[in-house]
Order: sequence, then structure tokens, then C-alpha cells
Amino acid sequence: MKKKYDFAIVSGGFDPVHVGHLRMFQDASKLANKVIVLLNNDDWLIKKKGKPFMNQKHRKEILEEFKSITDVIIQKSSEKSSSLAIKEFALQNKNKKICYCNGGDRSDIENILEVSVCKEFNIDLEFGVGGEKKIESSSQLSKNYLGNVEIRPWGNYHIIAKNSGYQIKEIRVNQHSKLSLQKHKNRSEFWQIVKGESKIIIDDKEYYLKEKEHIYIPINTVHRIENVGKEDLVFIEIQLGENLKEDDIIRLEDDYGRT
Repeated sequence: MKKKYDFAIVSGGFDPVHVGHLRMFQDASKLANKVIVLLNNDDWLIKKKGKPFMNQKHRKEILEEFKSITDVIIQKSSEKSSSLAIKEFALQNKNKKICYCNGGDRSDIENILEVSVCKEFNIDLEFGVGGEKKIESSSQLSKNYLGNVEIRPWGNYHIIAKNSGYQIKEIRVNQHSKLSLQKHKNRSEFWQIVKGESKIIIDDKEYYLKEKEHIYIPINTVHRIENVGKEDLVFIEIQLGENLKEDDIIRLEDDYGRT
């Protein structure tokens, strides 16, 4: 039976891969002679969720064992969309019929960042590949595995307690890492060092704090904490204010390209 396309492109992080991905690859292989996976690199995952569950080399190796997949290409760009990788593939495969596959969670064409490049190179958009509904989520699977630990590029944190007006976190900063230079419009913070050595910036002053020492950060004050010790830095953060959500972070500098 002749298939509709020469190539079906599927893009994503696949970190970790799950049964929804498998069904997507299977459906894509019914549409095209060859299925090409454009795999998001580790830098892309760091921007998205702080830290890869599996590195790009291992993710590529696993995907290459799927019989539905012809080739796995690690994307060079860490931009949010896969447009550059799609463009590069299209230029290398001129005069071929290509489709770009979208799963059940990508039905709104206005939210698909790759639409423009697909139009430019006459690449068809296929929807509902693998099923009309999203079966699994890599992010949710990772979160279920880790419990309530939130992974960040500098380390991780988990919430110890929260209520109206306050929130308490245990924060762990990896060696040679630091949080963004930031401030908050709606909350103050109190930091108690539990383990390790820290360098703390508050406005234009520097402080070096170690175990059992603490410091207070008023509302709208520029601040940053860095691990300058030989082990993980652990501290307790008590947030006080009306808005304790992550969106009340105004980043002024960030080593990981976050805004």
C-alpha cells in the first residue's frame, strides 16, 4: 500500500519516552515511508524544566531501537520551537513529500510554533497522530517519580509548608551553581543556611554565610545566592507576602538563559 508521504517528522524531548510516544511513532509510520525524530537537546530541556531526566545521548539510543523510527536527529538549537531543524531537514530533502506530526495535545494551530516553516517548505501538518487525546506526559511522569521535588538547572527545592501569607521551602544548590539575580514585588524572604557555604548578594552588598547563619531579604530587593563551598548548599527559605507564586520572580541576570 502506497503511503501518503516520503517522510513524517516528529519532534520533542521524549524525556522520558512513554506509551503515548510509541503510539505516535506507530501512527506516523502509517503515514510515511520513513519516520524522522527531531530530538530536543539537553539545553532545551534545561530551559523547559531545569534538568533532563535522561541525557540526549541516552534518549537518542533508546529511540533508535523503536522499529517505527527510521532516524533520530539531535537538534542543534535550544530555541523553543523545532523550526530550524525542520528547515534544515527540508533543505536536505527537496522535492520530497513531508508531513509534521502533532499529537493529541497540539490541536490549536495558533499555538504551534512550527506552522510558518511548514508553510514555507510545503510541509503538511498532521493532527491527532497517536490519538486525539494526550495519553501520558513526560513532565508528569518525572514529577510522579521525584515526588514534590522541583528540579531547576542550579539544583532543586521542595515545599515543606504553605498557607495564606507564607511558604517554607528547602532549597538545595549544586556545587559551582547559583540562582538568578532577582527581586520580588510581593514578598520578602528569610534564608537560614543549613549546610554548606554561600555567597549572597543583596542590592550592592555581598555576604558570606555558612551553617546556622541567616539573612533577611526585604520586598523589591535585588538578591542572589551562590554555592561557593565544596558540597551542596542547603538552606531554608521562608517567603512572606500576598503572592508567593513562581511568577513573582523578576530575573535581572541568569546563567541559564531564563527570563
